[in-house]
Amino acid sequence: MENLLGSAPVRRRSGRVVALGSTAVLAAAGVGPLVMLTSSTASANAALVVTTLADSGAGSLRQAILDANAAAGPDTITFAAGVAGTIDVLSDLPRISGGTDLQGPGASVITIDGGWTEAGGPSTGHALFVLDGVNIAEGESTISGITISGGNSSNNYDYSGGAIQKFLGNADLTIADVVLTGNYSANDGGAIDLYMTAGTVVIRNSVISNNVAVESGGGLYFDSNDNAPLEISITDVTITGNTAGDAGGGVYAIGGDFYPMNVSMTRVRISENESLYSGGGLYVGIALGQLTISDSIISNNFSEDDGGAALLNATNTLIENTTIEGNQADGGGGAIRSVDVDATGDDYLLRIGNCTISGNLAAYGGALYATGAYFPVEFVNSTISGNFAAYDGGGIYMGKGAGVALTQSTVTDNATAGLYDSIGGIQSGQNRSDLAAVSRENSPAKVPSSEREAAKRARRAGTSEATPSAAGDLTLIGSIVAGNDAVDIGTYRDATPVLNASHSVLGIVQPAVTLVDGGGTQLGVTDPMLGLLANNGGVTKTHALLAGSPAVNAGPDPVPTFDGNEFDQRGFGFARIAFGIADAGAFEVQEPPVPEPIAPAFTG
Repeated sequence: MENLLGSAPVRRRSGRVVALGSTAVLAAAGVGPLVMLTSSTASANAALVVTTLADSGAGSLRQAILDANAAAGPDTITFAAGVAGTIDVLSDLPRISGGTDLQGPGASVITIDGGWTEAGGPSTGHALFVLDGVNIAEGESTISGITISGGNSSNNYDYSGGAIQKFLGNADLTIADVVLTGNYSANDGGAIDLYMTAGTVVIRNSVISNNVAVESGGGLYFDSNDNAPLEISITDVTITGNTAGDAGGGVYAIGGDFYPMNVSMTRVRISENESLYSGGGLYVGIALGQLTISDSIISNNFSEDDGGAALLNATNTLIENTTIEGNQADGGGGAIRSVDVDATGDDYLLRIGNCTISGNLAAYGGALYATGAYFPVEFVNSTISGNFAAYDGGGIYMGKGAGVALTQSTVTDNATAGLYDSIGGIQSGQNRSDLAAVSRENSPAKVPSSEREAAKRARRAGTSEATPSAAGDLTLIGSIVAGNDAVDIGTYRDATPVLNASHSVLGIVQPAVTLVDGGGTQLGVTDPMLGLLANNGGVTKTHALLAGSPAVNAGPDPVPTFDGNEFDQRGFGFARIAFGIADAGAFEVQEPPVPEPIAPAFTG
């Protein structure tokens, strides 16, 4: 794909896979002491104990899996005290056919190495942990306390799941205190592949790094294929340095056409992942269900097409208390690309609360490129700052039909290179047909087409993207859109968007924008008098209001109703109303602390 960023700074990763040592990876990710987890289903058999690092024979991991498969009921596999080092797997491990609780002594103690290396290429390495149609009656499965590296999915179902694959079956799976690094998938899921599966999957306190998928999901791939409801919980996990030849450099999740699929991410760091299609960090398309991301960091991911941090395809999404920074897309949406390809008129919502989106880079929409009449975007108590677009919409670019609303939020210090319209803040207009999409046929060599790929492409493509003729409306309540490069709010070509604004502080607004003033809006504010983006308290950075800022006491009265409206972006401890009336923007000036009374000192 042509580099649409022109002379703008371009950040790319080398794409090399570095199989870091497990101790180093855990230390870098801040993973704390390992907590051994056991299955909630009582084992029906005596524990099988691994006593040797040998690939096969008595006491080996391979033999323990064979014995577990042969025994009825759930099984537990542990490691004898003193067994430490690397198990070099010389051929594919046996598939796991029943509920199995694999308890390692710690990710820094035991490594299971399948033998794949980047230098050796696709012909090296072996399949490792494949859960083959395990159902509830056979017990849930757990994998904990190990490092898994060098896996190769070439002999797995649909060639997917470099380290771990779970397909078919409805038994629960927990993956905890593990490092999955340097694994390879010839199709989807460089580290983990969940396909045609149901139940609850929990991933926690783990590191997923430097894995490669030829197709989608460089780190994680989730596809329920509408087999049954699927719940996925990811907590305290670092997903970094993974690469996808198609979509979702870090995570790819799709499904929920008939059965709900819910994905929850809490305290997750998604960084330095790369995709050759869309969604450098994540690609998510869930028709029925929800994606929730909270208390997380999504940073420095790269997409050769749209959505440097994430591409959200017709998915109900809640992102809160999260920092999205330093991501890059050669197409639209340096941070987020939201798109509605559902022609049925189903409604979806992207809600971003108490977040900071900063320092992202794209051709269009440095922070957000939104399209689709059925996929509105809402920002509350959030900051969009310091983003850059080579062409249009340094902060936000709204395609046809896209509706964006900002409540008690700040959009400032965003810029464009001025190659087209020089609208640094928010721009509304037509969908950019001049965004050249990366051809899937130009991706790395793929495995033969399969039912999985056909279904995935059909769901992702939908019928056609909704492109109503009217520009989407922009709604601003108690917000600041000022201090951006050149124009703060404008249009593209013949678009005539409607701006509904009340109690907001606005900079330069182009005449083509139809302003509907609900009262209390200040226009033409070239300097909103904001401090630098900084840590002013709370979990995300904000712009403090300086003395004399026109935003002080300029907000709505009363404050609109939304979750957390009693506080500003920083959250608990930072009241939204400090001096009788709310300030405009994400930051509220607080009353000075009451000094502690000084007890008089008596002598004599």
